Amino acid sequence: MSRNPRTHEFLCPLIVIGLLACSEAEGEGRDFGPTWGNGDSTGEDEEDASLESNGDGDGDGFGDGDGDDDGDGLGNGDGDGDGFGDGDGDGDGDGDDGSEPLSGTPTEENLRVAFISDQGHNNNTTEVLELVKAEGAAFLVIAGDFDYKDEPSAWEALTTATLGPDYPIFAVVGNHDEDEFFGSDGYQSKIILRQQNAIDDGASCTGDPGRNNSCTYKGLFLAMSGVGVLDGKGDSADYLREQLANNDAIWSVCVWHKNMNDMQAGGKSNATGWGVYQACQDEAGIVITGHEQSYSRTLTLTDLGNETSAHGATGQPELMVVGQGSTFVSVVGLGGRAIRDYEAKKHDDDTWWATIYTTNFYLNSWLEVEDWSPKHGALFIDFNVEGDPNKAHAYFKNTDGLIVDKYDIVRDGNSGG
Repeated sequence: MSRNPRTHEFLCPLIVIGLLACSEAEGEGRDFGPTWGNGDSTGEDEEDASLESNGDGDGDGFGDGDGDDDGDGLGNGDGDGDGFGDGDGDGDGDGDDGSEPLSGTPTEENLRVAFISDQGHNNNTTEVLELVKAEGAAFLVIAGDFDYKDEPSAWEALTTATLGPDYPIFAVVGNHDEDEFFGSDGYQSKIILRQQNAIDDGASCTGDPGRNNSCTYKGLFLAMSGVGVLDGKGDSADYLREQLANNDAIWSVCVWHKNMNDMQAGGKSNATGWGVYQACQDEAGIVITGHEQSYSRTLTLTDLGNETSAHGATGQPELMVVGQGSTFVSVVGLGGRAIRDYEAKKHDDDTWWATIYTTNFYLNSWLEVEDWSPKHGALFIDFNVEGDPNKAHAYFKNTDGLIVDKYDIVRDGNSGG
């Protein structure tokens, strides 16, 4: 698929799985984007006898439920026609056709986790932390760059003032943290104390806190890395791959600070190598990074590191599919520090974005928004929702209470272990 994020021009992808029909979905506010599977592109749940596959759907661009249990809406199955790509044709949207859930350890039901990075030390920082608390997140994950002041005690004091002394936090080092990371009063010492709150509540952790470190808490597996800051590219990729492969959690999240230029919407350069991304893609880990001070989210990706294939971008913007060989990437750099611009010269040819939220460009699930006021905020992911351990729902909310982005996630295939 080829798409210019600012013009919304699309070309139909070539997919060699079943029979694919690609057309433009009609309707107010969604007059662009391919329609997948045997949908009629009118939004009507009716059989389209002109297309020679067995799944039927409504053509609204969300997948038609093809009966192959992978949620992508492609193939020869008997879909239910609701257009949401549940894959089993039974109409309940779970993709399992009444069979047993995927193997692996589930998270707690309706587990809400918050993700931020690039905090700073100001009123915006406080408002974001207050948002995390107000939304009822069970714990917070910070993808680096804490207070930008090299004052670990000040960072911890602000966190305590908003979230309290016992709130569980997991964090990785950012490039603005490395000078004061070590030592008895360094950032790592504060991370250890916050991580201990989770351990006291049943979490299990291994590795070096704030760097290459992994934890299981409330059923969620976190594979974290200091790649590009205090840890090497190859070592970090190997570490993440091994940790992800050897755990049995249904849901895993990879977290580090820096990124590759293609995996953010601003001007940051290549810093981590593709190995860490590929390890998480191969082993079904959602990728969360920071560094670029904006918010962005890709489509489902199946070929990370291969720009000529658009990193294997596939599917629709409101539905992410995570499995062994597929993931998505989100940058959560709006924790309180100044918000950056979208860099058109670097990214107008990118075809893998679902949502971009910056000072000068806001793309919301392929729909460009012309009037907005950029604010800081946090990403929230609810795991094990609607009674299904293989479903999750995510949203990015800003400090004005606006839902900037929202989407569903399905876990496809068996656990990483």
